[in-house]
Amino acid sequence: MPEAEPITTRDHRLEGAGRLGTWLLIASLGMLFGAALVGYLVIRLRAPEWPPPGSPSLPTGVWVSTVLLAAVSGLLVLAERAIRSNRAEAVRMLIVSSLLAVAFLASQVGCWMRMAEGSVLPRQSLLVWAFYTLTFLHAAHVVAGLVPLILVTIRARRGCYTPSQYDGVHFVAMYWHFLLVTWIAIFAVLSF
Repeated sequence: MPEAEPITTRDHRLEGAGRLGTWLLIASLGMLFGAALVGYLVIRLRAPEWPPPGSPSLPTGVWVSTVLLAAVSGLLVLAERAIRSNRAEAVRMLIVSSLLAVAFLASQVGCWMRMAEGSVLPRQSLLVWAFYTLTFLHAAHVVAGLVPLILVTIRARRGCYTPSQYDGVHFVAMYWHFLLVTWIAIFAVLSF
């Protein structure tokens, strides 16, 4: 009777399935955001005048949001590297990433509240409607990404990842890198 493999052996089939699942998730979300952006661009390019009269410029808070999201993505790159050699440092980076992700959401809520207080509402123009729609859609996916980020942080703190097995950190980082690229695309489309 053959001996069972030790539990510490890495199951490459699970790693491959996790990687495939993450890429399928990113691809499907990419299509969702891509369709939303293309729909916006089609309507915009058909508009006789752009921006529509009376449309405000983008709130300055989106710059803060961009910096926060870039910091989350950058810290996750560093956390993934650190998990291989310094678990305590990786945990600190994951905690800070989680806090910055919450700060990103707070920044977005602040933008929406300032706009609403200034009576800048979706019914005002297509540009304002698109801003609310695209940023709400993105924020929903940030919230959805915050849950696994916090779970991975808890697991890292408990020592569940090793220098050779840290797939959870890697997959969460992939998702957050996608969120950053998506945010930059939204920001660029709304700005031009």
